[in-house]
Amino acid sequence: MIKIPLNRAIQLLEARLYEVDKPETDLKALQNRLKIDVEAIFGRGSTQSISVITLETLHFDDPNKIAKCKTNFRQTIQGWIQYIKDFNIIEKEKIETSEQEYKEKYKILLDQWNDLVPEYSQLLADYEKIIGNYDDALSELKILQDKLSKKQSLGKMIKILFLGASPINEVKLRIDEEVRDIEGGLKLASLRDLFELKIEWAITAKTLQQAMLDEHPTIVHFSGHGDANGIAVEDSLGNAKLIENDAIGSLFELFSKDIKCVVLNSCYSESQAIEISKHIPYVIGMKKSVNDKAAIAFSVGFYAALGAGKDIEFAFKMGVVAVKLEGVSGSDIPVLLG
Repeated sequence: MIKIPLNRAIQLLEARLYEVDKPETDLKALQNRLKIDVEAIFGRGSTQSISVITLETLHFDDPNKIAKCKTNFRQTIQGWIQYIKDFNIIEKEKIETSEQEYKEKYKILLDQWNDLVPEYSQLLADYEKIIGNYDDALSELKILQDKLSKKQSLGKMIKILFLGASPINEVKLRIDEEVRDIEGGLKLASLRDLFELKIEWAITAKTLQQAMLDEHPTIVHFSGHGDANGIAVEDSLGNAKLIENDAIGSLFELFSKDIKCVVLNSCYSESQAIEISKHIPYVIGMKKSVNDKAAIAFSVGFYAALGAGKDIEFAFKMGVVAVKLEGVSGSDIPVLLG
């Protein structure tokens, strides 16, 4: 049933049809205006009124989707106009035709109308699919947030395993000074009670394995010599023995459940950091040769930030700044992977 004069109804719809073709038309606003007009013409709760709500307006500024939306609007409005015109003809013919003939004409008109708009069941299926995709996206986001939270958290008690090696056939390093400064900084930290520092001197391949098994560290810090092929520990005579990158990666893979961060304070350790980062959330290495002053300054700045409750990414930046503040070269050498 049409609630207003037929000519007025057609004028309203033709005006909205003209708006569809304007480039600047806001489809969502047009949908709202069209809903008011259709309710005035056909009545609230009518099939036509409900179909206005189902018209798609979400297009994300995609020209193809905008064009598709406008085509849907245009066809729907044209269908209503034709419906009104046919309705007018039917009203006139009802006087001259039998009730059966009127029903047949009405059925034809109804079939034509149904061909112009999407099936309600399909619309409902599309809507449920959209809602399902949205729920899936929320679930994936929750998983990513949980992973990020685990990655950023170091745990309640943070155990640092400091591994030092300065073979007698290599240049002597100031590892004792590095340990002293790190330990002193942690003792002054606001969260000092959350940190435990364990130190292993003159590590060999065997003592390295045993320390990892015994201590269950949260952070592993290696200070010593190295090159692009591996890190240098000591053999039974105190000379350098290279542990290759692949072996280092395999070792840390075994302890990936507990270890959150590895610091390789040795020259050219970026290659080892890459191997270890396959298993550990955060790994710090050195892109090239690093001098003692820069290495020590970085370590002190890094652990001072952790002791103040900062996350690893912030602590890394603090370590870089500490090198700059020390006035020595090398602030561009540390690299954070993770």
